[in-house]
Amino acid sequence: MLLVRREIGPARLRPARNWRAAVTSFLLALVVLAFGCAFLPAAAAQDSIAGVDLLYPELAHPSEDAIAAIKRRDYRFITINRQQTIVPGVERFPRMVERHGTKFVRQPFRIFATKSQNFSFKIRSRAYAEEYNRTLLRYLLNQPKE
Repeated sequence: MLLVRREIGPARLRPARNWRAAVTSFLLALVVLAFGCAFLPAAAAQDSIAGVDLLYPELAHPSEDAIAAIKRRDYRFITINRQQTIVPGVERFPRMVERHGTKFVRQPFRIFATKSQNFSFKIRSRAYAEEYNRTLLRYLLNQPKE
């Protein structure tokens, strides 16, 4: 049998003098904690906080990426399939796509991706490519004719 020695201090022996104040403080703290937790949104890995996509941060800023590409004089549109036949956002301008060319959307190296993660990446890459291509198209359409 194992004996446990318990220390009993002086605070343990005296009863609380103002138990109503202690209970009121405890209940107030409990209410504040409950309301604070109730109004906090739950963050998941797929949520966007402050404009940054937590799951795929490289797909977070398509307009800024398009402007950077324009400054580098890279006028290629982004495709989302390997055959380079789907160019989101510029379906009505096939000659612009033929003239300036295409490039494939950047993909992270995912070995053990689930079906849900693959589906999420496809949705996000399509939205990224569409916004990128529209920004690039707006710039190209506003340029003077050669």
